[in-house]
Amino acid sequence: MSPNPQPARVTSQQGMKMDASLPPKKIVIFYSSIGYGHISAAQAIRAEIHRQSRNTEVVLQDIRAFMHPLWRRVDERLYWFVASNLPECFESLFDAMQTRGNRIPSLSMMPTDYPEGKVHAYLTQQAPDVILSTHYGAAQVLGTLREKGFLANRRIGWLHTDFFEGYFPRISKLIDRTFLAHPELESRWLAAGVPPDKVITSGMPVQVEAVSAVARQDIRACIGLSPDIPTLTLAGGKEGRGDYVDFIYSVMRHVPCSLQIIAACGANASLRARLKELRGSLPSRLTLKVVGLVPRSDMTAYMGAADVLITKAGGLTLAEAFTIGVPTILLDVISGHERENAALFVRQGLASFAGNAEDAGRLVEEILSDPVRREEILTAQRQYRERTNIVSIARFALDDAEDPVYPLPTYGVEDGAPVLGIDAALARLDAESSAEVELLLSYATSQTPERIVRENPFGHLAIRIEGVVYSANYIADPSVDPNFLQHVSLADYLYGVTRPSPSQVHTNTYGMAYGRETLGLRVRGVPPESRAAMVAEARRQEGAFRDGSLQWHRSDFNCADVVAQMLAAGGYGRRSLGNRIGLPSMPLDVFEGIRARFEEDPSLQEELIAYRLLPGTQAPYRFSRFPLSMWQPLRSMARVLSDASRDELEQATTRQVTGYFSDSRLYVEDLRACRSASGTEDIPLVERPPLALEEAILADLRRVLAVYLELPFQRIGRLEGRPAIKGFDALVNRGLELARLATEHAEDGLLRLRADRLRALFNRLVEDYGQIDPQRFELRHVQVYLAQLRAFESVLGRELLPPGASWTDRVRTSLHVWWRPKVVFARRVAQVYFRKREK
Repeated sequence: MSPNPQPARVTSQQGMKMDASLPPKKIVIFYSSIGYGHISAAQAIRAEIHRQSRNTEVVLQDIRAFMHPLWRRVDERLYWFVASNLPECFESLFDAMQTRGNRIPSLSMMPTDYPEGKVHAYLTQQAPDVILSTHYGAAQVLGTLREKGFLANRRIGWLHTDFFEGYFPRISKLIDRTFLAHPELESRWLAAGVPPDKVITSGMPVQVEAVSAVARQDIRACIGLSPDIPTLTLAGGKEGRGDYVDFIYSVMRHVPCSLQIIAACGANASLRARLKELRGSLPSRLTLKVVGLVPRSDMTAYMGAADVLITKAGGLTLAEAFTIGVPTILLDVISGHERENAALFVRQGLASFAGNAEDAGRLVEEILSDPVRREEILTAQRQYRERTNIVSIARFALDDAEDPVYPLPTYGVEDGAPVLGIDAALARLDAESSAEVELLLSYATSQTPERIVRENPFGHLAIRIEGVVYSANYIADPSVDPNFLQHVSLADYLYGVTRPSPSQVHTNTYGMAYGRETLGLRVRGVPPESRAAMVAEARRQEGAFRDGSLQWHRSDFNCADVVAQMLAAGGYGRRSLGNRIGLPSMPLDVFEGIRARFEEDPSLQEELIAYRLLPGTQAPYRFSRFPLSMWQPLRSMARVLSDASRDELEQATTRQVTGYFSDSRLYVEDLRACRSASGTEDIPLVERPPLALEEAILADLRRVLAVYLELPFQRIGRLEGRPAIKGFDALVNRGLELARLATEHAEDGLLRLRADRLRALFNRLVEDYGQIDPQRFELRHVQVYLAQLRAFESVLGRELLPPGASWTDRVRTSLHVWWRPKVVFARRVAQVYFRKREK
């Protein structure tokens, strides 16, 4: 008999009659096969779309199918290996990924396993009207393609199947609609700057329904359990994660009454064997039913049979549990995203959290014995269930009114349509980063993609003093335009579309953001008298221009000279190397020299802002390149040859003002390192913050060695049975994987001398590992391997991570010791040279 006596169906609070008049469409839904939740959600969405429009073609596509076949197999195994065996490393890697996603200027710079070219070719061949995704990785690729000008006329929607924020609101800005599982997430997306029309709370689409008390008893009878005895279901996902034996012993100690336990072990055969062996030693009041990897319908039936569910904090399983209505206890099995999920569930009263097996047993007894506590959880789950609105996803896919707005043909051109929200964005920027003076370094720009911009590869430099931007007009003619320096607002300088004076050129002297990137060095604390002196110098230059004693010249008096002289008048002069020996001033050199000058003054506060080139602009000049300098040839060559890496100056930006393709609004984004895009700081379930990666590697390595120390060598030599050999083999592999992570991280961190030593130790460790026969585990080979692993850990802990010093500190100290004498020597030589010239 099937364990599920009730047919599953898609549930939603808002019905919508099928409209036969809706034109047939083709919809592609991307999912990821690495977890069942993404597949199930895609299937539920497809079912709802077909309920509303039977003629619509819906294609489900695994985003992982675009990966290299070999890497796909390795990637999934590596993911589960690290998640299950290296908890500190997994948490650290997760934290680093979220922080990086919030720190980089564009998500197109994030590494991805899904080749954009293959995904785009597939979509070109399929030619769908609408594209949906139930996996963040697919949504990120789709958003990146949109950012690059592809998929402009295709609706793109994404269902976020987890319950945490991270950097994911940034994905939502790239696409048309994001569907979230809980109102708290929607409030966080809005706080992160996502427009309200791009986000909606839909709940998690699942194919189950609420289970009544009578139905729960019927399900128990169908699966061979007593209808009247309280039932606990243990579920650790497809991989069967968690120490079920400890959980069962804890429950046995804390729960005095009769109890039925369903242990769903997934594909974990060794766990299943252990539990079957344990079953015979349990007291008669405990009944243990052990199952392996079962169909999803059976798994939802086991949840429906339960009075209490103990499980890990995956997105879909919990959404199903809350829809069924079963008090839930969450295990701290997999850190990272599941720990973030658990934190939201606990905040909202949807579940309880057990940090260890002892807590799990205590919480089971509390829920079974306290009707008030049980009802509190069920009420919160009922409220969650009532918010489910899968219809909103189907409506987005089927309604032509949801089509994206393609940029207007006049967007960003002279006398055309400007970006929206200019004043609000700049006002917010002023509130967050006020400044009396701002240096504005604009990139080079061209009409076609060029590695070296032929017209002007050196960019442009201007200065804002309070509310006025002063910028040299290189084509100014006193008979036509009396202004050698244009006097405009920051809004017009960056986002204007109307010519401020007759001789201005759009995207070259105003409206910069429609044709090029601009870096703004905002400086707060400049005294009023210094600012007045700068403005007086600007007036002097204007007067000299009108009487003919001064004119713009590419080499002798360019935009960089204008700004340098104004700053010098205010007491912030710093001549560049090229300028000192009579060579033309470069905007990049002057910008960085003045930046260094400002940083020397403790009374000033500086912040570097990036004003991004607006995507979708139709301006003739819209291909932007980092400004070059003739006096920095190696750096300039690197910028010409490389498109991937960012310049160190770009990496120093802490905020950006940007736009998104097919979205004509202006956004202000904080790029400072943080885990959440909204900046919200939650109280963590686990008190200890995530470790840095190098500390996490060391902690996991020491944990592995501790397990080895508890295992007598005599027992290693007498391993019997495949489960025992397989378990020890996993332990050996875990140590080697940690050593590999540590070695590669050291090499990436530029710790050359110590990394070389670590690499040598790792190579010897690999040789010793190769001597171990996985079928026999001879004692002598295991002893040699363990000795080498201890030597590796000793070097890692003693030399690379001394007490109180991080790897960053070690890198900084090493570079400082090596570089400082050379800098001092070069500076002394330069001082002597210039003193001789001045004499």
